[in-house]
Amino acid sequence: MTMNKKEILTKMIEFTGSTKIEAEKNLDAFLKTIEYAVENKEKLNVIGYFSIDTITKAPRVCKNPKTQEEIQVPEREALKFKTGKILKDLVNR
Repeated sequence: MTMNKKEILTKMIEFTGSTKIEAEKNLDAFLKTIEYAVENKEKLNVIGYFSIDTITKAPRVCKNPKTQEEIQVPEREALKFKTGKILKDLVNR
């Protein structure tokens, strides 16, 4: 099962007793904070739940499986998502 934004808002309202407008503002603010951290290459750490960090992937050489031609893949930025203990424990119980 996948929770979409609407379902997340419904759960937020259920857990907090807030209005739909308040829940939308809070969720949007949280998502904007994640966007800000990623854009500014800051590590985002929600202790126990997850961390998101920007990493630099080194340039490398790959081969096209069909032609065996070598292709240069340039250096690039990527996101590293790491789950925290609380989420790991929930998955493994």
